[in-house]
Amino acid sequence: MRIFSTGILSLDTQLRGGFPSGKVILFLEEPGTGGEIFTFHLANEGLKNGEKVLYITTDYPENEIINNMKLYFKHDLNSEILNNMKILDFFSPRVTIFNRKEDVKAFVKNMRHDYIGEIKNRLKNEDYDRVVINNLTYFLVNYPFEEVTSMLDELNMVAKVKDNLIVLLLTKDMFERRVETAIKHYSDGVIELSIKEIENEIQRRLKILKLEGYMVPKSILRYELTDKGISMESVMRVM
Repeated sequence: MRIFSTGILSLDTQLRGGFPSGKVILFLEEPGTGGEIFTFHLANEGLKNGEKVLYITTDYPENEIINNMKLYFKHDLNSEILNNMKILDFFSPRVTIFNRKEDVKAFVKNMRHDYIGEIKNRLKNEDYDRVVINNLTYFLVNYPFEEVTSMLDELNMVAKVKDNLIVLLLTKDMFERRVETAIKHYSDGVIELSIKEIENEIQRRLKILKLEGYMVPKSILRYELTDKGISMESVMRVM
């Protein structure tokens, strides 16, 4: 079993070094908690260690993902290191189709590109150490729920067979409870990111709800979003 560091010291301490290989980890985020910045940390840490990283983006174009990562990790990333990261950009093709002057039928037909099939095919035929899907929300909105759960089931199998780490990002409370529960079920680990307003201060908090094979810590971690990414306080219990 390999251990995949998150690149965030306090979180790695809670995880006894990082996430274990062979796992699917879900980051369940409230808007404003910076969930995608956690995915940048995970991708950057893999690249620093010479690992192959697949980053799947549904909400932003490839160049924006790279620019945002460089914004936080400009001293770590260069062209040579970035060669180890493959970005599947599912956002830009939709923009291109939208901008074309086509009739409605042609537009709808082109929008039905099988992105889930592309993910399955790529993970089956190519090897990556870390895989990030940012964001599951797109698939839940645009695909039947059964197709999404089928993809999650296959991701779980891929992680175990190829002994890699797969990280999912999902916006909390956008879908009915049974949907979130099902996705938690298919995930080996669940990390919840939330926001609390205390007097005049906004606090961002992380708690580990589930991690297969680990004793889940009771501590809740507070963190801040900075120009260097996630800054997390030492382990503490938040009341």
